[in-house]
Amino acid sequence: MHVRKLLSLACVLLIAWPAGGWDAHGHRVITLLALEMAGDDLPAWLRTESVRARIATQSNEPDRWKGWQTDSLHHVNKPDHYLDLELLDEYGLTLETMPRLRREYLRAMVISRHLHPEQVSPYDPSRDSARVHEWPGFALHAIDENYAKLQSTFNSIRILEQVDDPRRAHQLEQLRSNAIFHMGVLSHFVGDLAQPLHTTKHYDGWKDSDNPHGYRTERGIHRTMDGALRTQSLTVENLRPYLVRNWKIRHRDPWEDLQRYLLKSFSRMETVYQYERDGQINSDLGRELVIERVVDGADMLAALYSGAWRSARPSDDQVGLWLRYNDMDPAPPAATQPAGTNGAAQP
Repeated sequence: MHVRKLLSLACVLLIAWPAGGWDAHGHRVITLLALEMAGDDLPAWLRTESVRARIATQSNEPDRWKGWQTDSLHHVNKPDHYLDLELLDEYGLTLETMPRLRREYLRAMVISRHLHPEQVSPYDPSRDSARVHEWPGFALHAIDENYAKLQSTFNSIRILEQVDDPRRAHQLEQLRSNAIFHMGVLSHFVGDLAQPLHTTKHYDGWKDSDNPHGYRTERGIHRTMDGALRTQSLTVENLRPYLVRNWKIRHRDPWEDLQRYLLKSFSRMETVYQYERDGQINSDLGRELVIERVVDGADMLAALYSGAWRSARPSDDQVGLWLRYNDMDPAPPAATQPAGTNGAAQP
């Protein structure tokens, strides 16, 4: 009976544990490649082996959030992992006209659904208690917002490094830990969009009744693509020869660059289905596709890491305001003992 219960629990966990844009190995690889590509664009403290390992570990945190079975967390986190590009049309939107601010984007879709409910795909909330699949997804917003958080944290770090006050060493240590957190989370969502099945409504089986090319309709293709790095034995070491810095982004405002990045990944979505249909996912062609997508993700992530650091150079005004609103607490008085008490409390 004990063994049977353990087997049942294992099955439940396997069903409940979420698939990611890549598996944990894939996200770590993309992170480590990006840090190598960014190289000297980043400060020395971000180039140590231990810090890089911490950022790579953190890159899987958004998928670990998926594994915690709470509707409130699923509601806010899961839609950040994808953007089903074809579904924007149902709301009268395109990638170019999609509002950049998250709640403005959501408001535009709510209004469109109210005015033209017949144009929007049916949605059954009774089958989705966390309301994860109600909207096309927020992956671009997740990247944009986490990039801004990283810029802000880098700005604070650069201010403290410039001030160079030993009394603030603990602040600098904490802010560097914050940066590691933000870099890992940013890596995850950038990595997700490098996986073409995170850009489409056909994320795990072809959804349209019209399927002239005979693509797979049952589930399973997403998991196959997620685990392709392990299946193809792709590692940081054997991917290094493919690294090329192609992405040039506007450091202060990369929104349009992120749109182009998503479109590039989306353009390879049908290729994934073609290779799966023809039994080529694990062939040399499939390997080339996975390498292309992983390297492109690492390239974009490296550009974002470098851009966040460069654009965070503080102005004199920023330094002054930071010190004003993060003033030092006065040092606590030295502990003293009342005379003649030997430390005992007075009655």
